[in-house]
Amino acid sequence: MIHGSCLCGGVRFEFPRAVTPVGMCHCSLCRKASGTASNAVLLAPKVELRWLAGEALLQTFTRPTGWGTTFCRTCGAPMPHPHPSGGAYYVPAGCLDDDPGVAVGGHIFVGSKAPWDEISGSAPQFDERPPAR
Repeated sequence: MIHGSCLCGGVRFEFPRAVTPVGMCHCSLCRKASGTASNAVLLAPKVELRWLAGEALLQTFTRPTGWGTTFCRTCGAPMPHPHPSGGAYYVPAGCLDDDPGVAVGGHIFVGSKAPWDEISGSAPQFDERPPAR
């Protein structure tokens, strides 16, 4: 089981498996939401993610475009956010307490990354979204 929590420990959750590698998004919205060079997330099936504590502490911010982020309203830490498909959660890799057993699979929106951002590693990089499979 993979466990996660917010900075204050008020929100806790678990899920049995990641269904994607870690994705790194370098767009300006993800940079603002994470406060870092990119937003590192993986997907967990919605039916498999279980809230252990603090679900009432979750707050979601949604832009008029539909883009949104979920965070702990006490400490501000990013928390799992529903995927637009409704069948999964974007899980911020930084809030995991356990090794999810997956590595970085790729970087998206590299074409709009911050000028000070230096990407390392051999994972593929895409100026925007990767091509459809």
